[in-house]
Amino acid sequence: MEILEFLFADDQMFTTITLILLIALLIGNIVADKLKKYEDIDTNGLVTLMDGSDLILLDIREVKERKAGHIDGDIHIPLASVKGKLSLLDKRKKVLVYCRSGSRSAHISGLLTRNEFENVYNLKGGFQAWKKAKLPIKT
Repeated sequence: MEILEFLFADDQMFTTITLILLIALLIGNIVADKLKKYEDIDTNGLVTLMDGSDLILLDIREVKERKAGHIDGDIHIPLASVKGKLSLLDKRKKVLVYCRSGSRSAHISGLLTRNEFENVYNLKGGFQAWKKAKLPIKT
């Protein structure tokens, strides 16, 4: 009871509201992570996935970003065009999406799973992580 009196005292309201918001954000992040239907994988995971023949590598970076290189064997569809070109991708295959850092590709990975793609992966750290791991780059 003393805790409630402390938390709801006039001079503690800002702190209490901040605490409640932080807890809500934490719970929201946990729930969102549990609900996502794609898997974040690192570069080692991607190399393992590449051993199979049923993988689509989808580069969603802009044309100017692609000038820095790309992963050999990928398909390039810029972010703004992906939604209109979903029919070009085989839903039965595994799809790994990558961008420069992994943020935009996470968004597209979610889009793919909402459109009935079942085996979707997001490259954690994106093309930057691929380069940092000194893995082969096609120019």
